[in-house]
Amino acid sequence: MTRRSDIHFPKPRVLSITQATELGTLYTPGELQALGELARRFDLRVHMDGARYANAVAALDIPPAELSWKAGVDVLTFGGTKNGMAVGEAVIFFDRAQADEFDYRCKQAGQLASKMRFLSAPWIGLLENGALLRHAAHANRCAQILAEGLAQVPGVRLMHPRQANAVFVEMDPALIAGLKQTGWHFYTFIGSGHARFMCSWATLEADIQAVLSDLHALAERG
Repeated sequence: MTRRSDIHFPKPRVLSITQATELGTLYTPGELQALGELARRFDLRVHMDGARYANAVAALDIPPAELSWKAGVDVLTFGGTKNGMAVGEAVIFFDRAQADEFDYRCKQAGQLASKMRFLSAPWIGLLENGALLRHAAHANRCAQILAEGLAQVPGVRLMHPRQANAVFVEMDPALIAGLKQTGWHFYTFIGSGHARFMCSWATLEADIQAVLSDLHALAERG
């Protein structure tokens, strides 16, 4: 933010953070407030990428406002597809003045779908009876079970604390190769020997036990 101020360097206007983070960890309200204070000091707005915002709210068990506008967030991208919706994300401006002409910008970017009301309607079902947080809490619980199980497999080491619905591990390359040959699909884009497992609203405990069983078998085989 302070390195350069000439025309040949990007002019920062927004601090964008992800909740839960790309490492599966969570920002606490205090940490968000500190970031918000920093942003205001440099006249920046705060945007929260909340693709997994519901997982954070469920994990911390606090009112959503404590993790958004009360903590200094100006704009929240509210995730729906990771919590049961087929399509659709909500963008929430806590200061309506900042949303000036946002509808036009959506149109220009090709994000105004025909019959948008049909894409928006599932939000009612997710929010009016608590389904959103139930889905998120389920995904978090599944990730906790998975993390505890993975920690017991020889050749597997947890890389980051499991705080939401993501589990990051360092695995013996032979285990990664064997697991993929067995038919499991998971991400290994974060570095050699590293893997990311995600649990969703639709994850079954039987699925978790199955992957753990295959991992133990591979580890025993050497």
